[in-house]
Amino acid sequence: MLNKKTVNTYKTAASKARKAAVESERKAREERDKEDRFWREAEGTKSRAAKKREEEAERRAEAAAKKAEARRLADQEARELARSLQKNKKVTEAELRRRREEEQAAILRRTEEEKRRQGRRVTAEEEYERMVLVRNTNRDGSVIDARSVEEALLHMMGSPQNLSPERHPERNLKASFKAFEKNELPVLKEEKPGLTLTQYKDMIWKVWKKSGDNPLNQTPKFVPWNCREDLPYMEDDKHSMHAPQKALLA
Repeated sequence: MLNKKTVNTYKTAASKARKAAVESERKAREERDKEDRFWREAEGTKSRAAKKREEEAERRAEAAAKKAEARRLADQEARELARSLQKNKKVTEAELRRRREEEQAAILRRTEEEKRRQGRRVTAEEEYERMVLVRNTNRDGSVIDARSVEEALLHMMGSPQNLSPERHPERNLKASFKAFEKNELPVLKEEKPGLTLTQYKDMIWKVWKKSGDNPLNQTPKFVPWNCREDLPYMEDDKHSMHAPQKALLA
């Protein structure tokens, strides 16, 4: 427990601290007042009305400056917006014109491609019809159908029945082509997927024209007259009925 002397010492110290703080605050206030008096004396004496007029003028000037700045910013923004709209309009017109040109070019390309495709199809079909639907002129007795001089001579000799049946390959042409197309179509679809049926048929037709399966590309089996046992053999003399034939084969 603290004794009385120690307690008094603490109280005295606290009292001195409070007095020092009050004194310091008083001196600071005096310094501020002194500085305020100095600046008032430097400005000179002004009436309250004059001060009010000055403050009002300052407020009006500040408001006018703010209004002018706002107007300047608004005008600048309007000009920038107008330039932006004009630029976008030009870009849009150019883009539309370019798109129209591209669409027209695409239409022309599609039209030309369709014309070429139709032309190829018509040509192929006409050629096919000429080969498949060829008129059988052998029924006309005045017409001789022969692929060589030997066949022609045998026709003239009255022996067309002795020719091989394969001398008329066009009779089986349609069936041969259908079988060839049936076999080739799956192969082409696997090798070149994504094409149309017409494109596949065009490709098959081109291959068919050169294929060995095409009867028109196959040489008919023919046995010369002088090697056949069913025809009489005659001596080679100028009076023989076979003399012209033998001369042609010589």
